Amino acid sequence: MLTSSELAVLLKKYIDGSILPAEQKMLEEYLAHDPNLKEYVDQLFQGDTLILEYEDWLASRKLMDKEVLKDIKYQTFKRIQQNLLEPNNESKLPSKHFPKRTILFIASTAAAICLFVGLWLVYQRTYTESNLSSNQLDLAPADNKPTLTLSNGEKLELKNDQQGILLDGGISYTDGTSVTSLDANELSNLNATIHVPKGSTYRVILADGSRVVLNAMTTLTYPIVFAKNSREVTLSGEGYFEIEKSSKAGKRIPFIVHTTQQQVSVTGTQFNIRAYADEKSTVSTLVEGGITVSNALMKVHLKPNEQATASSGKIQKQIVDASAFVAWTKNKFRFHETELAEVLGNIGRWYDIEIHDQISRDEMYFYGEIARNKNLSDVLLLLEKSGVKFQIKKKGSQHHLYVIN
Repeated sequence: MLTSSELAVLLKKYIDGSILPAEQKMLEEYLAHDPNLKEYVDQLFQGDTLILEYEDWLASRKLMDKEVLKDIKYQTFKRIQQNLLEPNNESKLPSKHFPKRTILFIASTAAAICLFVGLWLVYQRTYTESNLSSNQLDLAPADNKPTLTLSNGEKLELKNDQQGILLDGGISYTDGTSVTSLDANELSNLNATIHVPKGSTYRVILADGSRVVLNAMTTLTYPIVFAKNSREVTLSGEGYFEIEKSSKAGKRIPFIVHTTQQQVSVTGTQFNIRAYADEKSTVSTLVEGGITVSNALMKVHLKPNEQATASSGKIQKQIVDASAFVAWTKNKFRFHETELAEVLGNIGRWYDIEIHDQISRDEMYFYGEIARNKNLSDVLLLLEKSGVKFQIKKKGSQHHLYVIN
């Protein structure tokens, strides 16, 4: 009988394509004699699956070389990204033979690791208990309309069936339909604040041609027309920026994004800023080009696939896979070593539901990807398979999500 660590090694070899015929046969035979485990492994290799990695399980890692564990993570996450480019791939494991290197890993970067550290034991315990409570109310993503407030006091409700708005002398939707009756001369000295509510994203093309995608519960304040020598905006929430280069008299005009804990200075580049007021840190992730992240005490320069985290006056830099932090612009939740608190924050903002975590717990980290157009019940069912349990209550018109285990 295979131990969990031996099973993890075989899965790792299967993931990176190095499994030998004899080893593949051994793996197939092992799963054939354990239907419940076979069903579980099938779920890991198809559909949307989230795997929770408990901190207190990590002591088991001493049984396997750290470099092997690191390689399992890397190979699996690499396969996710490769297969995202092949959306029509089928990802089902046949009952008798495994297809070679064709599995679509949409979900778990920690599948093999979690099998190794004992997640199967948790799965056996929770599989029959993971149904949502009887008072579960199924919620689709919230459907609220963004608003645009001008500095003259005018407030406009924007159409959420439009892709976004364009500033080009006036203010119009991207299909050319006018947003306001004010002409370019009346708008030239005004600032605008766009607020994107829960369950929505919205796009803004600024006066200089720079593009911004705004996530749920985000506010962006900007001038309708930029000054000649400066381009400055203020962000609260999350935004993905594609900045157009601009210059005057041969000198580039910087683009500056202000947030509560920092400012980001750029000339032309692509980056993401996450600066929600209810989160303790502001996270800036560079996709392309270069940016400078600064506050009153520090200044950090970023290159592509680097990230700056500003918190309590300090800024820390690390190397990341930037694609994981901009997946929301493609209508996906993607988690990579994401703490439970951040997962719940994303859920609350997207489904317009209040979050209540009733349990003091050690750190939990999630790996996975889920389409954001799914109903809340689909997301919670996946989370519950990892050992977390929820209950939803409705108080008046507001829904509340409680973490109960």
